[in-house]
Amino acid sequence: MFMQKKFLLLIILFLIINFVPIKTEALSLSERFKGYIILQVEANGEAWYVYPNDLKRYYLGRPDDAFAIMRKFGLGATHSFITSQTIFPVSVSGKILLDVESHGEAYYIYPKDRTKHYLGRPDDAFAVMRQLSLGITTANLSLMPVGEINNSFFSYENKQIIVDGETFAIKVATVDLTSPNLEIITDTASDNNCDTDCPVKSLADYVSANGGSVAINGSYFCPTDYSSCAATKNYFFYPVYNSRLGKMINENQLKWPTTGPILVFSTDNHPYFFLSTQLFKDVVTFENTYGVKIQAAIANKPALIYNSVNIVNTQELDDKQRTAKSYRSGIGIKSNKVYLVVASSATVIDLAGIMESLSMEQAMNLDGGGSSALYYQGAYKVGPGRNLPNAIIFKK
Repeated sequence: MFMQKKFLLLIILFLIINFVPIKTEALSLSERFKGYIILQVEANGEAWYVYPNDLKRYYLGRPDDAFAIMRKFGLGATHSFITSQTIFPVSVSGKILLDVESHGEAYYIYPKDRTKHYLGRPDDAFAVMRQLSLGITTANLSLMPVGEINNSFFSYENKQIIVDGETFAIKVATVDLTSPNLEIITDTASDNNCDTDCPVKSLADYVSANGGSVAINGSYFCPTDYSSCAATKNYFFYPVYNSRLGKMINENQLKWPTTGPILVFSTDNHPYFFLSTQLFKDVVTFENTYGVKIQAAIANKPALIYNSVNIVNTQELDDKQRTAKSYRSGIGIKSNKVYLVVASSATVIDLAGIMESLSMEQAMNLDGGGSSALYYQGAYKVGPGRNLPNAIIFKK
């Protein structure tokens, strides 16, 4: 009996140790880094601020973004309080104080010694934050809850959509095309056409290289983990406009009727959706016809929604697209907004139904399965998945 009780006690202790503390571990990490700036040392040095009031981490992005976040969380204080202190009280440790009696100057109270550090201009503030930051591994960072700042540019939500009686879990990032200073980028890892052994990189790397905030994986390609792709490693057939270089990669594919639809954005962020790349023709013809300059463009198939009508069943689909339940990524347009959608356990036909349920005006399928990746404000919402030959990035 004694041995049975002892064995039972060991089992209970094992369950407590291994299954209960996940939330506690996340909380202890947030408590440990409370008020600090932390750097993701195993990635690209992305910076986060752990806000003391809610113990969530907030992505600092570029200097302007970081400065805006710091000022949003700023705590008003009198000029005399700010200037008379050498070591500040614990109650303001890790917080940002704004001098409400002067010009709103911002000061960061460093948690380690509770001294103040003037934030000055965005670039100065960013330098101070990085100087005083602590490193953290990606594994530990992933345990800490992410906070989001509402803004007019971007929003994100998890949703459930019912299509033909089946419920689908989807993740949706929304970008407001009317927001000032918004930039849309389609980027390729290769600066030229590539037939095999093509360069690829992670979605986060595309975001970092372009100073972006939100991104999704791009077109279908031939990944190296497919045996059938041995001769054409990482090759992608579809035309993609390289916004960095101002040129269309795989431009020679635009002329073929089998290439499928293409989504184009002009420099004023207006979207143009063509059911066939043949209708788009080429960059020069497009710019002359519409009197605009191209900013970004990506082709992939099939088209899902055209002029608010679900047309997927009129498109060329293979058996996997029709029947395989997997991650499915897509991009849609509605009411001057772009919707980046990733659905779980869905076919391409299901994805079209999801886009229809979201009342998309135009929508196009992107690569899916192991290539699906969605990045939002400093963190993956889906992925990272495979490294990619191209991607769609949004920045402000």
